[in-house]
Amino acid sequence: MTTETRNGDRALPKQPTFRRRKYLVNRKQQLAATARVAGLVFVLLVALNGVIAWQSHTVTTQIIASNPEVGERLATANNRNLAILSGISLIIFAMVIVRSIMLTHRTYGGVSKIAQGLETIADGRFSIELKLRSEDSIKDLEEPFNKMASMLKHQALQDQKSMEKIADEIEEHGNPVDAEMLRRMAEARGKAAESPTHRQ
Repeated sequence: MTTETRNGDRALPKQPTFRRRKYLVNRKQQLAATARVAGLVFVLLVALNGVIAWQSHTVTTQIIASNPEVGERLATANNRNLAILSGISLIIFAMVIVRSIMLTHRTYGGVSKIAQGLETIADGRFSIELKLRSEDSIKDLEEPFNKMASMLKHQALQDQKSMEKIADEIEEHGNPVDAEMLRRMAEARGKAAESPTHRQ
């Protein structure tokens, strides 16, 4: 949908904000990376909880030995503290999993877009503009990719002109069939190169 400026000129339509809705772009790789990070964090949390529980039990046992009357209340407080610590550890573990998936998404999401762009170029369609999100880890590859696509498009158009020139020369030498065939090939190459810009 186009809009008009104050001086009556037609403005270009606003481009929608780029956003990926799917966080598991490469499910296998992302979950494998997340599992490695989560596994390490899980081991550390278990070790931390174990050390704290052992120290707490040792101190509690010593206090109860010298003050038996506070034993029940102290044991209850000790169990409550350990339950709170375990709950906090579970929350941390869940946050690590979610954050890890978000971080891997920033890498594999960009990789997926580049792979799709390369497939488009492999099909001979060079009017492509790669658009990565600002927080993608491989954002720096966006500009070189677009330059490569632009150069390939320029080369394809140059090839088209060269093929048309050769076709004219072939026709001059009395071979219109081969000349027409070459012109069609040149036209097909030019159409592919000049197809409407496709955003990845």
